[in-house]
Amino acid sequence: MNLTCLTFGVLFCIAGILFALGKCHIHLTAWKQMPEDEKQKIRIHPLCRNIGGMIVLCGVNFVLAGIWSAFQARAFVWTMILWMIASGIDVYYISKSKRYIC
Repeated sequence: MNLTCLTFGVLFCIAGILFALGKCHIHLTAWKQMPEDEKQKIRIHPLCRNIGGMIVLCGVNFVLAGIWSAFQARAFVWTMILWMIASGIDVYYISKSKRYIC
């Protein structure tokens, strides 16, 4: 068992769940400094669920690496590379999609 990976995994999962529930975006500096008219144009709840889900997915990777040494030795790096690619595609989708704009 790798306590470091397990700790980070649990923290990422908690942060992702809180973000998905809409509890964390209000603490972001970019959100605080954004003008109210721009905030009104963003559908923040689906966006928070999307981002929170990606954070939880990263946390699950870390939890698996923390509790399963064979996963850490053989698959962790590859799943993190796949997660980074998926995150990049997700950011591209968010920027091009009309789903998050009112």
